[in-house]
Amino acid sequence: MKKINIGIAGSYTIDEIHESSTMYEKPGGSPIYSSLGVYVAGGEPHVYSVKGEDFNFKLPEYIKDDIIFYTKYNLRFEIDLYNGKRTLKLKFPAIKMDFNSIKLKNIDGLILNPVCNEIDLNQVHVNIPLAVDFQGIVRKCVLGNEISYNEIDNIPSNPSYVVAHANIEEVNNGKLNIEKLFNAGFKEIIISYGDEGFEIYTKNGVLKEIMESKGKNEVGNGDFLLGFYFTLRVKGIEISKASKLSKIASQKFSMYGPDLQLLLS
Repeated sequence: MKKINIGIAGSYTIDEIHESSTMYEKPGGSPIYSSLGVYVAGGEPHVYSVKGEDFNFKLPEYIKDDIIFYTKYNLRFEIDLYNGKRTLKLKFPAIKMDFNSIKLKNIDGLILNPVCNEIDLNQVHVNIPLAVDFQGIVRKCVLGNEISYNEIDNIPSNPSYVVAHANIEEVNNGKLNIEKLFNAGFKEIIISYGDEGFEIYTKNGVLKEIMESKGKNEVGNGDFLLGFYFTLRVKGIEISKASKLSKIASQKFSMYGPDLQLLLS
């Protein structure tokens, strides 16, 4: 059976974690977590991203960097974890990805998953299924400030749109409503509720998936969910089955994090 090739476009990040009296760095960003979802769902991830000279991390072997824009300094976040609260501050901004210079080859579907406004949806003109994560579109990214939100007035329409994803905080703060997303061309809209589960809206109704097992991993959950679900849909798995399988996979990710062996078990 032909391997499904899924492109993931979005920036790698350096996450500077401040927890109690310690500080450490780790790689992050949608290419890591969406690629994992694609791979666990049986697809082959191909990454279109941005890396700084200071990004010195070894990435999993299943991530294929097809096109990388290089810059001196990588997009960097400062993440403070104190008293059960998480704050996210932009320490170094992203550079814009020029989609006019990207040539997609042998890709069956493409996930647009920006982190901080680095992708302009108006530039994307392809004839393959598209998924969009609105996290990095509704975010207001100001250097030195905590990440906040922009309200989205207009979403450029595109006949290739299939799946949209946002969490409920992004939906509320970005004024993303279901009708607005349908009008832009999306056929399936995933709204996630953290460790509570997610809903998938279609013109035929709503599928609700409630998590039965909850883990402690919170980083990358939405990226993983979108990568996994979209890959199943590109493979031709029907919506209700893809939804149920995505719930099972998301529960595992919540419990085990990016542990590939446990996720595949």
